[in-house]
Amino acid sequence: MRELGAAATATADASRRTLATLVRATLQQSGPEAVDVLLAGDSDGNDLLARLATLETLNRLTNSLDEVEARVDADTRREKTLQDQDAALRATIEAIPLTDTRIAMEDAQQELDAAAAEVADLAASTPVTLSLTPLPDPLPAPVPAAGTDDFGGRLQGQLSGHGWAAPAVGSLTDGFGPRPDRPLPDVSDFHRGTDIGAACGAAVYAASAGVVATAAPLGTYGNWILIDHGNGITTGYAHLAEGQTVVSAGETVIAGQVIASVGSTGSSTGCHLHFEVRVDGTAIDARPFLVQRGVQFGS
Repeated sequence: MRELGAAATATADASRRTLATLVRATLQQSGPEAVDVLLAGDSDGNDLLARLATLETLNRLTNSLDEVEARVDADTRREKTLQDQDAALRATIEAIPLTDTRIAMEDAQQELDAAAAEVADLAASTPVTLSLTPLPDPLPAPVPAAGTDDFGGRLQGQLSGHGWAAPAVGSLTDGFGPRPDRPLPDVSDFHRGTDIGAACGAAVYAASAGVVATAAPLGTYGNWILIDHGNGITTGYAHLAEGQTVVSAGETVIAGQVIASVGSTGSSTGCHLHFEVRVDGTAIDARPFLVQRGVQFGS
């Protein structure tokens, strides 16, 4: 706006100079006496000579005097309007509490940095070794408090040195591989997971730290959770109890964290946990995989 105002001022000045010169030309045409009066009012002889040199050309413009006067008026009004707008904008900008806003932003950043440091200290001080006290089997169905997924810190046993844990407590009821006798007609004749015969409502644990990729019903799997542990490794948990999934997609979990309760949703003949390990999307036998990582499961 300031630049527009300056340009308008320059244009208006030029228009006023043009009008003044045309007026001089008009006076010249009116007779020598008018020219004498005009010249008598100037003290700069060089400037007057320069202006008089243009009179011959300006004589042809005398008939346009009304048009030039109108242009001068328009340019002057535009100059005034832009100057007023510039002044109004300056006042508006000066009224903005920039200093207070900057101080508030700096205070908020300091609070955020302090909170991040506190979280980092808390993570660094969290012990890796967990209680070895066995959990009762079955556990009562977990009922989280409103707005939280806190289950009293109950984790499944001690983590292995590789940071893995058993996904449930119970006996092995069906292993990985072909199964000539399918328990239900709509299930595959190749069992992609390992079944743990935990009781209804027993806790289901994240086998390792990762990010929840899926937490939703999935066909014959019933209620299903898939956790991405990175490096192409994922673990899956199927047939989970209705309404007892306590994590959601995008959430970060730690090894041994309660994520759901054992159920019998989907194609299932009774309460158990169907547990899968996948490497680059391909299901593998979960038992030797966990044994290599220091975890025994399925009594």
